[in-house]
Parts: sequence; structure tokens; C-alpha cells
Amino acid sequence: MSPTLSIPSVADPSLAASSAHSAPWSDGGARIREILEQVCSSMTAVWPLKDYVAVNPLGGFTEHRFLDARKKLRVYSDCETLMPLAYYANELKQGRLTVEAIELAIKELATDESIANANLTSESMVKQLRSFDPLPLLVQPTGTSTNKDRSLRTISEFVDGQKGTDWTTTIREEVSKHCAAHYDDGQAAWQSPWKDLPLYQAWLSAASRDRKIEILGLQGFRKFVTAMPATPEESIAMCLNSLGVPSPLWEGFLSCQMQSVSGWAAWAKFQVDMASRKDELSTDLIALIAMRLAYDVVLANQATVSVPWDAMAAGDQDQVDVSSSGAWSNRDDIALRHLLLRACEIEFRERLLLRLNVLPDVPDTAVPSSTVAQMVFCIDVRSERMRRHLEATSNREIETFGFAGFFGLPIEFVPIGSSSGNAQVPLLLSPKFQVHEGLRGSGEQAALDSIAHRTTIRGFRQAWKRFSTSAVGCFAAVETAGLLNGFSLLKRTLRWDLGLSDGHRFDGVAKADREHLGPMLCGLNAQGITTTHQADMAEGVLRGIGLTKNFAPLVVFCGHGSRTDNNPLAAGLDCGACGGHTGESNARFAAMLLNQPFIRTNLAERGIEIPDGTRFVAALHNTTNDEIAFFETDELPEESLGDFQQLAKMTRSASERNRAERLPIIASKSVADLMDRCTDWSEVRPEWGLAGNAAFIVGSRRMTESTDLDGRTFLHTYDHKDDPSGSILESIMTAPMVVAHLINMQYYASTVDNLHFGSGTKTVHNVVGRFGLFSGNGGDLMTGLPWQSLHTGTSFQHHPLRLLSVIAAPRASIERVLAKHAGVAQLLTNQWLHLVAIDESQLFRYTDSSTWEPITSVSALSN
Repeated sequence: MSPTLSIPSVADPSLAASSAHSAPWSDGGARIREILEQVCSSMTAVWPLKDYVAVNPLGGFTEHRFLDARKKLRVYSDCETLMPLAYYANELKQGRLTVEAIELAIKELATDESIANANLTSESMVKQLRSFDPLPLLVQPTGTSTNKDRSLRTISEFVDGQKGTDWTTTIREEVSKHCAAHYDDGQAAWQSPWKDLPLYQAWLSAASRDRKIEILGLQGFRKFVTAMPATPEESIAMCLNSLGVPSPLWEGFLSCQMQSVSGWAAWAKFQVDMASRKDELSTDLIALIAMRLAYDVVLANQATVSVPWDAMAAGDQDQVDVSSSGAWSNRDDIALRHLLLRACEIEFRERLLLRLNVLPDVPDTAVPSSTVAQMVFCIDVRSERMRRHLEATSNREIETFGFAGFFGLPIEFVPIGSSSGNAQVPLLLSPKFQVHEGLRGSGEQAALDSIAHRTTIRGFRQAWKRFSTSAVGCFAAVETAGLLNGFSLLKRTLRWDLGLSDGHRFDGVAKADREHLGPMLCGLNAQGITTTHQADMAEGVLRGIGLTKNFAPLVVFCGHGSRTDNNPLAAGLDCGACGGHTGESNARFAAMLLNQPFIRTNLAERGIEIPDGTRFVAALHNTTNDEIAFFETDELPEESLGDFQQLAKMTRSASERNRAERLPIIASKSVADLMDRCTDWSEVRPEWGLAGNAAFIVGSRRMTESTDLDGRTFLHTYDHKDDPSGSILESIMTAPMVVAHLINMQYYASTVDNLHFGSGTKTVHNVVGRFGLFSGNGGDLMTGLPWQSLHTGTSFQHHPLRLLSVIAAPRASIERVLAKHAGVAQLLTNQWLHLVAIDESQLFRYTDSSTWEPITSVSALSN
């Protein structure tokens, strides 16, 4: 019989203060702080909407093996990390999974204890899969809130389970309400008076006055909050003592509390991470745990509930449950699904490797005379299709390269008239200097006029917003401007004469000056970025790309960005390497830098001689409609105009071919329909983003040239012969490869469990505080990708596979990088990332025991 939980009455305000210094705080809080550090380290931050970049929501578990992370997570949450068997039944039916791949997976995972104990065979697995009807389980968003094997729950979940109440939802709504008010970034008309306080103190001030939770039935809550300790750590210690939680369960129980509001926990973790970058300390995540725990303590006091603490502390958390089919135990089911995941990954690996040209490159002695341009694209999977069509359309008159989309320039781009701007770098990095926007060639007065006009326009817009959302002005605003807004609404709905919107980018800038608006070189020396530093950056860009000789007449830095309407998650379609923004500013700055005579002179002294006839140009690939726009073309010398006109013609043709390839994938009725997706504010699938991503290939373009890779691979140009020190390989494996892994895992997690790691359906999204999303009008903060970014409505567009990295380099060079960077090695040995090396035309798989195993199955399949 489980003991009944009972705590002293919270009617006595001295309870909280006296309890704070009981058992959990007996060592001055050292043990609690240590456990809280472990708990908080398992949470991954979510970035604000304006800078939304991909993260691995399971990033806090990568120190564990992939399957062990699932086991740990499901002790205290309903989160899932594996697809259901019905999914793999469909993969088998569709031919994306074969018996041969299953047999290879069994062989590869033979030393895995869970696989060995399950005694799985390909025959039994196929038989089991064919018994499933896959269709019913493949339409609705994935994820469930019924993890029957879960041993740790919040007190509200125990109460709900035993009494049929819904306190868990009520408490989540309360916590969410307080967090939304505290973190609001200007969306709310009425701001919280305690915004300037830390989260915990702000919540104490608000919750001690807010009667709502007591009206809903949680009596004595305000009195309890009033008497709580001054710090969240002491509050947590007091709550654990009040609930009588055994010390072996502290970490799991606190993780359970955090996971019950995981969206807000991810946002609080973002505050912690940003403070850390400034060498500051934030207690926001600990505060959130203390807040959530307080509701449980008061609820436990008024609801007699049975909580089996002792049984949970001593019990076996790996209980075997029998599925409804009766054929497999729960443990076998997990082993089977894990093995099938690996089989699907092997199937993809074998098919991909068969397409690659692994023969040694023939050294180039000179750029072909017919080459018009060399175009440097982001490694983004959407660039793969465009690069392929450019090369085919131009009959190889265009040579393409793959490089991180921020082009190795760690800048903060500051719009004209602003003092701060966007970090145009991957989330792993921080900007090193600011690049200011200006009006190129328009004179100082034009810039000053633009700034003044911008200030006026934005000031009026803010004043109107304050008036139209105020208690006094909201009705008057509707009466006076409602008809005009109604016409605008009708125009947007019917898409009458709508061009691509630039938002408020050109506020105050005269139309004649808009084409001159862009990044400037001025102001760099004042920040300590001397001409030598600038030359260092330019050299780093070219060596990172592998372009140090044989320059074409035109070298184009082509960033990318998306153009959509009414899409709060639009930044997720932009360049992740540019911090969730377009790559325009980086591309333009790179081209401007490399066109400077003093840079070229300095580079020549370093052995990189750029011909006088070579010009660097910036471009932007709109991934929604596949148009490519060029910048500063009016500055091209007359001798370059013919080459540019030829380049522009070929890019238009490549764009047309790329759109034609994407039509059936995006389910567009026509090219016109695809083009309209940029301005259709009702479109929930304007483009697929990086859905389908599965591989990261590092090597020369010759490996993949003319090969259709289905838009599923990140492509990074690299030649190990030009990198004797291995420094370029090191930078690739520790930055772009890791970023690709983060993107891959966000798509993976959002697909396997959209309920907990995704953001549900777009159709009910509401922006909260200008930084995040609600599904509906409340609940937890949404953190991941929406269902419409992963699923067509009838089938999966993204097939969840862990990223496969294919690197054409000596194994010894790869091993040196892994020996130096334990975090990267850990991703491989713990099965979060897979690696294949192409060494002397031979294929080798990096195993989870840090050894190399030859891959012979590919050659066998090709025979």
C-alpha cells in the first residue's frame, strides 16, 4: 500500500521560512545546487522568433547513448525519441526499408545489449511489420501524453490521475500567464510592473496578489507565496522537504517539474545562456522550477493523494509491459524500433554512397576558359538543387562551391539609424564586430534624412499601436480606421497587386536610394578591425572555401533567405548560419571586402593572387520561389558586364528548372502558384525548408557533380590536399558539421514527437510577447517545428534519420580532430551522429567504439 502524502498546513505563514532550512538545505544548499545544475543542463534553449535557429532539443542528453537518453527521459516525462512501428511498416511497404538493410543493422548493433537480449531476426521483424496497418497512425501529429512506464510525475498529475481533476493544465496555464507577462517584449498594451525584477522575485510579487488560482480552488496559495524564501534555491529545498521527496529522487522529480513546462523552461534556458555569454548569472530556469513546484506543494496540502515515494526510490524503472499485440514486450518493442531506425539509416547510407564518385580528384591546373563564374552557396540542403541546375544549365560554365552561409564573417549587422542589430553568425558563435548599413554613394545628407524620416515613421507607428490597443482608444481606432483596414484585409486575402513585402526595412528611405542601401566598410577601424584584420578575414574566407587560385571572371557569394507572409516562424526558413536571418548582409560584405584593392594587395603577399579582371558579386537565393537577386551590379566595370549578363541569364534558367523540380514536391498546381506562396498569408506550407535533410558531405564538388541528391544533403567544399595542417577540416567538423547535426536533430525530434518537441499545427498559432508561440490562446510555449513543415497531410515529408556525415579525408586527420574535441567525438560514439570517411577511394564507417570498419556492402549492392 502506498503511503498517503501529507504536509503541514500552509495556513501558517511561518511554514515556508522554517521549512527552508530543513534537510535539503542542511549543507547550505550545496547538494541542491549541484542537482539543479544537472537538471538545468539537460534543457536546451529555444531562440526568439526573430532569431529562430535550429537546436537539438535533446542536446542536454548527448553525454548518454542515444537509447539511454530515451530511457532517462521517459522516467519523468512522456517524451518519445523513436517512431512507432506503424511508421516503419509503411517504410517497408514503400521500399525505403529493405530486408538487406535490416540484416545489416542487426549485424552492426550485435554488441548492443538491448538488441542482443531481444533476439531479433530479420524474418520476425518483417513479419511483425507486415501485421500493422500503417495508415491510421501516420496522419495526426506524433506524440502522446500517456507514457504508462513513467515512474515520476508531478503532484498535480498524481492528483489528476486519482481524482479525475485537471490541475496539471490549470497550473501550466498559471505558470504560462506569469512568464508571458514577465518576458513580454512590447506586444502587450499593459506591461507587468515587475518586469525589471528577476523572474522569481517578479513571480513572488505577482502571485502574492493574484487571486485567480485561489478562485479556481487552490486555497491559501497567496499566503504560501508571501512566506516563501527569498531565493529560488531555498524555495526548492523547502518544497522538497514539505513534500517528503526522498533524496535519490530529487534530480528526477525536479526534472519532472521542469519538463511539465518544458517550453517555458527552454525559454528560461535561453535567458541563462545569453547571460552566460555576457559573463552574467541568470537564475531564470531555477526560478521556473521553484514556481512550478510551489503549486504542487499547496495542492498536495489540500488534496489527499497517494504518492509512492519509497517504491519509486527503490523500484525498477524498467518494468516490462506487454503490448496489445502480445507478440513483443515493451523492452523488445523499443529494441525493435531502435534497430529499424538504424536499418532506415543504413538503407539511406547505402543508396547515397552508391551515387558518389569516390575516385581521387585530378588536380586542376587552371580554370577552364569557358568558366563564366564561380558561385559560393550556403551548405543548406536547398542549395543542392540550385547548384545542380546551375551547373547543368550552364554546361559547366558556372562552378559552384559550398560553404557556411555566413561566409566566415562574424558580424552583427546594424540597420541604418540603429545602434544594434542582428547577429549574423551560427548560434555556436558570437559576433566580433559591427557592420553598419548605409546609403552607398548617396551622400551624408541623404543618410541623415533617411534616419530622420525613419524615426518619424516608426514613432508614429508605435504611437498608433499604443492608442489603438489602449482601453480608451481601441474602440475609436476601430471606428475611424476599421473600413480602411477592412479594404487592406480584402486586398491581402485576394492578393490584388501584391509584390514581395520588405516589411519595414525601407522605412524612411527614398525609393531612389533603396538600391543603394547596404553594408558599409566604414567604422571598422574604430572597432579595432584594422586593414590587417580585414585581410585576415578575406584570406580565411577564400581558404575556407578552397578558392585560392584559378579565379573566374566573376565570383559570386550567394546567401539565401525565404519570403513568406503571416509566418511567425519565418526565421526558421532563413539561414541558420546567419542566426536565423538572410545571408544578404554577409554576402554583400564579403564581396565588398574582396573587391578592395588593399585587400587584394595584402592577399597577394600571402600567396593568393586574384586577377585584376576578377570581380566579386553578392547575390541572394530566395528559397521560396527560387529567384536569385544580385547586388551592386551597377559597380561592375564595363569589361565584366558581358559575363554578368550571361550569368544572369543562366541563373534565370536554373531557377526555372529548380521550380519545375519542386512543383510536385511542394504540391503546387503551377509555377504561378509556387511564386504566389511568397505573398499568400493563408499558405501553411510556403516551402519545405530543410525537411528531408539526412546527410552532410565534405569533399570536392567532383564527388557529387551531376548527381541528384534529392535536396537532402548539406554540401561543404573541401580538399584535404590543400589542408596539410588539418585546420580547415577541424573548423568544418566543429562548426558546420555540428550546426547541420543541430538542424537534423530538430527536424528529427519535431517529427518523432511533435507534441513535446514540435509546435503542433500552424493554423492555431498565436504569437506571445513577440518572442514565442502559443498553440491556441495559452498553454506551454511551443518550441519546435510545426506539423505542416514535416508532413504533407497524408505522408511524411521529413523522414527522421540521424545525420550521416561523409568526409573525404584521411582517417588520421579525422581522428586528430576527434581527439582534440571530445564533444564532437561524443556525438559519434553515443550514436547521435554517424560518420563515413572516404580515404584513398575506400569507404570506412566510424563505430561507436571509436574504430574504423570498412564498408563493403556498397560495392556488393552495386554488383
